[in-house]
Amino acid sequence: MTVLNKTFSVLVARYGGNSAQWPAVFRWLLPVFLTVDSCSSLWAETQAEERKLSALYRDEFPTLEPSDAFRARLSTIAVPRRQVVKEAFMPVWRLSFATAMASALLGVVLGAGGYFADYSESDIYSFDATASYEVSNWIAGTDL
Repeated sequence: MTVLNKTFSVLVARYGGNSAQWPAVFRWLLPVFLTVDSCSSLWAETQAEERKLSALYRDEFPTLEPSDAFRARLSTIAVPRRQVVKEAFMPVWRLSFATAMASALLGVVLGAGGYFADYSESDIYSFDATASYEVSNWIAGTDL
């Protein structure tokens, strides 16, 4: 077997007997390959085998299309109306978030009260640093 026969048999095994599937360079060289008797007989055998395979795999089933009567019946089916279902209760996370925001707002309002107080008469107001001790003594019951 010559190099030409080996090359042609590899090309036929790789690309088949349809020359349209071959790369352009090898399509141009196909007439050169077919001048050799062994290559032309292999080419004929390959094309005959491909015709048999295409006949074997031929799709002879009709395409499945719905008939006009079936389409008319489908179009008469009423589409059910979709209703949005609202939640009947407030989820736990919403309730806890609302509680947290309300307590934060209350803290801001009560804390801001000191900024708006009138401290023009300073002798009326005094800061007692022992208040925490008095409470602790009162809780302990030692200083009544």
